[in-house]
Amino acid sequence: MSNEKKINEKETEKEKINEKETVKENEKLEEKDIKKGHYTLDFDPQQKHPLNNKWTMWVDGYSNSKKWGEDMKKILDFETVEDFWGMFNNLVSVSKLKHGTNFHLFKYGIRPEWEDEVNINGGKWNLRINRQSSKLENLWLDTVLSIIGERFEPEEEICGAVVSIRNSGDRIALWSKTAANKEVQMEIGKTWKQELQLKGIRMSYLTHKSSLSTNKRGGLQATYEL
Repeated sequence: MSNEKKINEKETEKEKINEKETVKENEKLEEKDIKKGHYTLDFDPQQKHPLNNKWTMWVDGYSNSKKWGEDMKKILDFETVEDFWGMFNNLVSVSKLKHGTNFHLFKYGIRPEWEDEVNINGGKWNLRINRQSSKLENLWLDTVLSIIGERFEPEEEICGAVVSIRNSGDRIALWSKTAANKEVQMEIGKTWKQELQLKGIRMSYLTHKSSLSTNKRGGLQATYEL
């Protein structure tokens, strides 16, 4: 074995020993901190982590108003991870909302209405959930995290999401911007199903224009299905 190779091996062995000693020293320091009653990691409580977009949470249906949008109320605008969790953890859980209530999470500047200029040419993927299902909370949270975490492509196609509490069955809807682009909408629908880990569940996509113009007593015809 050459002298150079022996030297390299010795250096490598020294580095491994130093790493082990460093780990042991850190463990000792942590043990001392725990004994002193310190249970938090070293972090800056003032530091916040910005989201790529600003969002608004809305609620409606909590009053007896029969006119759509009349009782629409803005809960909070947020644009950081910390502000989102601060809001979300203090909201009434969706499973405890009274029937007829809706939570809407939309990008800042987009009202959760079909007629909004960003929404007017779009539509929504719909997921119906049995009233007896215990999955509503997780499905709504996973949907919310998937949109603010921008897990859809293209991200700019996503407008927001709505959870609706109804006697006939709860619903979650994912709103998108360009209904006519079938390839994009189908990809968004597939991604949503993957994010929610849904198998064997049928989902339908409806355009907002069809929802506005169709006689609801005759039922709405799905534009796309998965």
